[in-house]
Amino acid sequence: MSGRALRWLLSLAHRAAVQEPGGARGRLTIIRHHRVYAAGARPLYRLGVGEPVLAAQLALLGELGLTPVTVAEGWRRLREGEPGSWVALTFDDGYLDNVERALPLLEASGGRATFYLTAGLIERRLAPWWDSLAHALEHTRRDLLEWTVGEMQLALPLRTRSERVSALARLVPELRVHPVERERRLAEIAGRLEVGEAPCELAPWESAAALVRSGMEVGAHTLDHPFLSLLSPAEQRREVAGSVELIERRLGVRPTGLAYPGGDHDARTLEIVEASGLDYAVTTRAGINRPDDRPFELRRRGLSEGACLGPSGRFSRRLAIAELDGAFDRMRGVEVGT
Repeated sequence: MSGRALRWLLSLAHRAAVQEPGGARGRLTIIRHHRVYAAGARPLYRLGVGEPVLAAQLALLGELGLTPVTVAEGWRRLREGEPGSWVALTFDDGYLDNVERALPLLEASGGRATFYLTAGLIERRLAPWWDSLAHALEHTRRDLLEWTVGEMQLALPLRTRSERVSALARLVPELRVHPVERERRLAEIAGRLEVGEAPCELAPWESAAALVRSGMEVGAHTLDHPFLSLLSPAEQRREVAGSVELIERRLGVRPTGLAYPGGDHDARTLEIVEASGLDYAVTTRAGINRPDDRPFELRRRGLSEGACLGPSGRFSRRLAIAELDGAFDRMRGVEVGT
């Protein structure tokens, strides 16, 4: 039995908690998204949901009386002691498809969301590192990648789409290094595959401005999307403060929240973010948020297509609710926060 079928069967017995009042302390569930793809799109590296799935998620939340709010709004309600349950919707990185696909759906549903922008990449019109890797693997005419990283020699076949997807999965961990080393490794891979620079699919500033005009929250996501714990304190401060200042300069609003790239942070990061004047920061750790939680380690829950589609491949209302409640976290070995 597949994992999807098993989760769907378990969801039949699940008692929904996301609709519960939340008690006197309140509760905030934050959903994490990235890209929003056109129906039928088949990118080599799928980092997000299709437009029809996002539409179904928004419709479900509306039916549950949980039309999404921004993280800033949800966190404010918790801090002020307002009882109730809320769902906040977030989108990381700042892709143009967020503006072209997510924004119209949010406006039609009456929902709001928080969009965390990788300001430095937007400014310089550079593709994020994972897009550069996917572009190289998708567009190369070579059928084998031979590459030495450290003391390890890799020989990855690239004859079929399936092999290229596998190669991508194998290479991603090798790029979770300091940005200087990461760029060197990316350049080596692109050179061996004989592929040029990847296009930047992040929203330009003039498009990102539509988010502000529509009443959405814009948050910071650093300048260049590094793994912050790999940086020196000075480098971390530059990434955090620089992104806040650049967004304010380009969009006229000063972010009050930050999303840690890849959820990665350490004790120094927490000190730097708190000292920067931000109100909160979100992680990738699963769980719900309560008023007495630490503001710079708020929890977020992924709600991917695989988490919402039943065995038939159709959107499953029951399965999506169970996922929102974290019903399968322990089954996946996810570190859970309550």
